[in-house]
Amino acid sequence: MKDYYTISEISKLYGIGTDSLRYYEEIGALEPKRGKNNYRLYRLKDICRLNTIRDLLQLGFSMKQVKAYLDDMNLENTLCMLEDEKKTIREQQEQLRLVEKSIERRMEHIQKYRGTEENFYRLICCPDRYCLRLDEDITRDEEVDFAIKRLQKRHEDKIRSIGDQNFGASLSPEDVRNGVYNLFHSVFFILRDGECGEGKVQLGEGVSQEGYDFLLSEGTYLSTFYRGEYRQSPQRALALLEEASRRGLEIMGDILELYPVDNRYTMKTEEFVTELQIRVKERNQKRMKKQPSVG
Repeated sequence: MKDYYTISEISKLYGIGTDSLRYYEEIGALEPKRGKNNYRLYRLKDICRLNTIRDLLQLGFSMKQVKAYLDDMNLENTLCMLEDEKKTIREQQEQLRLVEKSIERRMEHIQKYRGTEENFYRLICCPDRYCLRLDEDITRDEEVDFAIKRLQKRHEDKIRSIGDQNFGASLSPEDVRNGVYNLFHSVFFILRDGECGEGKVQLGEGVSQEGYDFLLSEGTYLSTFYRGEYRQSPQRALALLEEASRRGLEIMGDILELYPVDNRYTMKTEEFVTELQIRVKERNQKRMKKQPSVG
């Protein structure tokens, strides 16, 4: 066995670049001897240290951590460093678990809405829905996306990503009746909430009431879905109001335009799914009875 090895021999043996070996030397992790012509010569003790460096790097330690460890290498420091790395790995596992859960939610969401029946009206019961809202008049669909992003930026501590959030915009029923279309008065995020359903209210797990600035009140909502481009929105909103009138229902607030499937999931507009909701009650204030749905 040779006493010294050149940088090219070490590079080939370990499968690492000569630049990395020079960097290890630069930070003091390796100290090869200099031979004739100032060539680097690696001794057996250098190879031993390099084994440790490569092993720790493969375990996920940074080069800064490795250097500090090599400067004071003993059993106590070895145990402390490994314990710290185990803690870091557990934190990463938790982050990966949250990412996986987010992916699963998105997949379930897409599967739920890709088969949604359109041109169909139904009465649904919704719990209180806690929201974050940006009040601003918006006249173009493209501006909705920008306003949503601004709202998310304002509340980054609560909404890290738009990807798996429920959000929408509000329309005035009076505007729609008067032929003023595509004028939204606010955009909003629905925080973790219960689910709306026909004849029941399902409370969501871990419903959060903290930090909201707007409440979509519990009650009965008339709902319909449509597919395709948003230019349908005016006629769909007017049809929703006409359906409420046909059923003898009193309007209790703005029309909510929700975007369960939009450009977050597809660039094919024919695959977009939009829901329109409006809170209603019977004009005579009596308990609402189920009425047959129509297309």
